[in-house]
Amino acid sequence: MFKKFVQVTALFNFPIAIGIMIPVLLSPKPDTLITTVVLAAFLMATGAALLWAAHDVKNRAPIIVWNGLVRCVGFVVVAYAASLDMSPKVFVIIGGMDLITATLYVAGSIKYSGQTFKTLFWGRSISQ
Repeated sequence: MFKKFVQVTALFNFPIAIGIMIPVLLSPKPDTLITTVVLAAFLMATGAALLWAAHDVKNRAPIIVWNGLVRCVGFVVVAYAASLDMSPKVFVIIGGMDLITATLYVAGSIKYSGQTFKTLFWGRSISQ
């Protein structure tokens, strides 16, 4: 079940990244073109890394944990922006979903791999 959850959430990265990229490519602006396209490409790379990690969770769980940590950072940024009235409500909802996903990524990786958070945080796995 955890493996399937990681795969499904990883697949969501691709349409989201394309949705971020297309408007910027159709109407390029010098201050956002490069950063937006590069960030969207990184989002796709993250999706690919999660799909790869899901094939061998016991040995690749650190990748899933780190994605969870990145999602936590995203949540904190959205919460901060919301506290300044700078975040649309939909971003707050998405941030909350990311926080739930992050929690499941970290807890699931620990349970599925049998490793401690510290071990996974430092990028170690069963095979090391």
